[in-house]
Amino acid sequence: MSEDVPQPFWHKGSVSNLLSLLTLLFGLTVVMRLLGEPSPWLADLGPWIMAAGVFGFAGGITNWLAVKMLFDRVPGLYGSGVVSARFREIRVTVKDLIMTHFFDEAYLKRFFDEHGSSMTGGSGGLTRKLRELLESEEAGRAIEAEIEKLKEGPTGMMVRMAGTEMLKPLIQQFMGGLIERLGPVAEERMREDAFDIPRLRTQVDQLLETKLEELTPEVVKRMMEKVMRKHLGWLIVWGNVFGGLIGLASKAAAVSYGIEGVP
Repeated sequence: MSEDVPQPFWHKGSVSNLLSLLTLLFGLTVVMRLLGEPSPWLADLGPWIMAAGVFGFAGGITNWLAVKMLFDRVPGLYGSGVVSARFREIRVTVKDLIMTHFFDEAYLKRFFDEHGSSMTGGSGGLTRKLRELLESEEAGRAIEAEIEKLKEGPTGMMVRMAGTEMLKPLIQQFMGGLIERLGPVAEERMREDAFDIPRLRTQVDQLLETKLEELTPEVVKRMMEKVMRKHLGWLIVWGNVFGGLIGLASKAAAVSYGIEGVP
């Protein structure tokens, strides 16, 4: 399947929720003897099966609802659709992160003073090297580290809400576009030995402003879904798994202490 074709991020979660529901219904059938008197061993296991199903389904369906509320507005549920509702804050956070931590004037000046004469490597060389640098593990770790720093700042709540896995690909995507647009300009200015860093920062700021204005709520939502769809399904799966384990632990505690009424 092409990467451009969205894959249902809920697929694994739906399967796990269905399995938990079937477990719940099977345990309920055994406990209530809906299909007649079960065998003794199955009658003993019935309450345990039902406990695992109830808690597992509760954990999975709760996580499924949380995932849905992240991307979509749910009538009657305050705070749902947070990505669409907060897309402006997400855009500002991305821009501030790039400008503050990757286009700092003092750092750029020091970098070009030290490496300006040898970094171009011919026509297109600077763009190629910057692209390779952006795709490297070092750049990935640097982006993650700066995102972690932002979590402690004034926009920390929004950064934590968006998450590293959301913001990192967005930042890499924007920086990749900036490199393609600004790389040739930078090479020309370096060849002329008249590299104007403040002007570069102004151009980057304007370019980011223009590019980010194109990010509508729907575009932001699609981008984040594309980044996270492989992981959100596992969130629901593990909700089912740990919910089921908690159900079994609850039933074991009830049996040990003689507590009645625990499923």
